[in-house]
Amino acid sequence: MLRRAERVRMYSVPFEDNRVKELITWYIKALQKAIDIIWDNTTWKYDIKNFRRKRHVKVKVPVIPKSAKFKRELRNVLMKDNPYARH
Repeated sequence: MLRRAERVRMYSVPFEDNRVKELITWYIKALQKAIDIIWDNTTWKYDIKNFRRKRHVKVKVPVIPKSAKFKRELRNVLMKDNPYARH
């Protein structure tokens, strides 16, 4: 069996470097902002679930927006304050 060697390019950054702290801080803030935006745009609907012995139970289910427009707007909002590369 032939294996192809892969080259991996990387460089080390010490954990004491301020850039690491800034990246993690920005990431946490962006993640919380994304969660808040998604939660604010979540709608709820009732769904009938079948459980044991043919019992029907009415359950409230979240509907998270999945449209391309919503995803694009979410990305644009999050990338507005992004000090790093966009990719």
